Amino acid sequence: MEIRTANLQLMKEWNLSLLSKLIRKNPGVSRADLTAATNLSPTTVSSLVAELIENGMVREIGVGKSAAGRKPILLELIPDGRIALGVCIDHDGVFVAPVNLIGQPLTKFEASVNLADSQAILDKISEGIEFSLNFLKEKGLSDRLVGAGIGILGLVEGTTTRYLLGDDWHSLDLTPLIEKYRHHLTFVVENDVNAMALGETWFGVGEEDRHVLYVYLGYGLGAGLIIDGVLYRGAYGNAGELGHMSIDAHGPNCSCGLKGCLGPIADGTHVMLKIAEAIKNGTPTSMTLDSLYLENFIEAALNGDKLCSDLLDEMISNVSRGIISAINLLNPSRVILGGLLCPPQHIVSEKLISLIKENSISCNREDFKVSASNLGVSAGVVGSATLVLKSLFELPTYKKRTSL
Repeated sequence: MEIRTANLQLMKEWNLSLLSKLIRKNPGVSRADLTAATNLSPTTVSSLVAELIENGMVREIGVGKSAAGRKPILLELIPDGRIALGVCIDHDGVFVAPVNLIGQPLTKFEASVNLADSQAILDKISEGIEFSLNFLKEKGLSDRLVGAGIGILGLVEGTTTRYLLGDDWHSLDLTPLIEKYRHHLTFVVENDVNAMALGETWFGVGEEDRHVLYVYLGYGLGAGLIIDGVLYRGAYGNAGELGHMSIDAHGPNCSCGLKGCLGPIADGTHVMLKIAEAIKNGTPTSMTLDSLYLENFIEAALNGDKLCSDLLDEMISNVSRGIISAINLLNPSRVILGGLLCPPQHIVSEKLISLIKENSISCNREDFKVSASNLGVSAGVVGSATLVLKSLFELPTYKKRTSL
């Protein structure tokens, strides 16, 4: 009897997830549409929709058209019906935001931090979490919070990550933070670029794509892989280390043991190191040791600074080679460029898109797409929140394709 009851409850949870997923994908859908798409009985669909409405996930938004008979009542997800905290720690700083069911940050905390100082990182994350919790309390949304996703740079194993700053390895253990909030929040921890890739396929330009290569280019360089709709982590959780793809056998030594890895040649941090070295050697440039930021580097390149212009062209050329090799190996249907250096209509993203389209095998397919992320600076927190929000719609054992 207990087994039968448990099975019935599990089936109900699957069906609730299925209906909420279909409503998310099809705002304005009716109960009749859901019945036709799932082969559930009209009574079951009505009962489950009523539960979703009562739980604050779904709402009725009006009456649809009908050729004959009763007009259908249309449904949609309530954007703030559920909320997850997105926490992102990367080379650009610490970012925390409550994110709703349509991938919209409701407010945002951001702070620069010394990534070599573990305690400073934990303190800033806590500050961001408190900021977000207070915001939700003020807005009367605290009861909608379902958890927190943390996207963090480096090689993530459980609650610990190891990452490079320049050529030096550092580590961070998130356990003290998770213990601090364990009575308030459940956490999911993932590599930051993996989380961004996931967010792009839920709320960004890759929402309808099942085979996606997401490339992050900023002070760091990495990739996230979505294969057949699922985040691919690899056998040991370190898939997507684009920065450790060797492109020059005679290039500089990398901390991973190889020579000529793409990261030490072309990521933003190492370009800044090249500029610093050039300044010390007396190379003419408008850059100074106090202005070594990517924004200043791009501005100088666009204003005719020869050192910066040459380095920018070299960066774009090298990064494109790595991306094209990854495309030819993985055969994605879409490539998404993100990070500080790849917003839409930006010189770096535009040139990378052009080179990729000219030189990759996949460019010969009509349905192959390359674009810059439309999530912009929110990609990190949206992706991290997606680690939690996606569980509301996952159907782990539901295999049947629906027509809706």
